[in-house]
Amino acid sequence: MSRTAALLTPTEVETSLKPLRAAAKALRIGVATELEWVTVGDAIETAVRLEQRVLPRGLAEHLQSALIALQEIRRRALATGAWLPVEIHLQEMEQLDTAVELHEWQLLQLSAAEAGQFTPRLAHFESTAVDQIQGELA
Repeated sequence: MSRTAALLTPTEVETSLKPLRAAAKALRIGVATELEWVTVGDAIETAVRLEQRVLPRGLAEHLQSALIALQEIRRRALATGAWLPVEIHLQEMEQLDTAVELHEWQLLQLSAAEAGQFTPRLAHFESTAVDQIQGELA
C-alpha cells in the first residue's frame, strides 16, 4: 500500500462500522437475527481478505477464531431448524470483539481506493450460510 494515498478518515471508518457494531452488540446480548449474524460474518471475512492481500500478516488466527465462534453460534441458533437468538459464551464474545477491533484497525490503514476493492460482500457470506442451512435441512 502506498503511504501517499489518502487514508480513510476516522469518520468514514466509524460510519462503515455502525452496522457491524450494532450486529455484534445484538449477538453479545443474545437477540441477534440471522441477518445480524451474517453482517458480522461478512465483516470478518472481509478482514480475512484484507489480512491476506493488503496489510501485514499476523491477524489470521484471531480472525479465524472469530469465524469459528460464529459457526458455533449459528449451530446453536439453528438447533431447532429455525433461527432462534442464542446467548453467546464469554470466549465467543471476546473473539468477536477482538475481530471487530482488528477490522477497525485495518480500515484505518486503508486508502479510499483500497477500501473500494474490499467493500464487504454480504451476498458471499449469506449464500455460504444459506447453502449450509439447506444442506442441513436436506
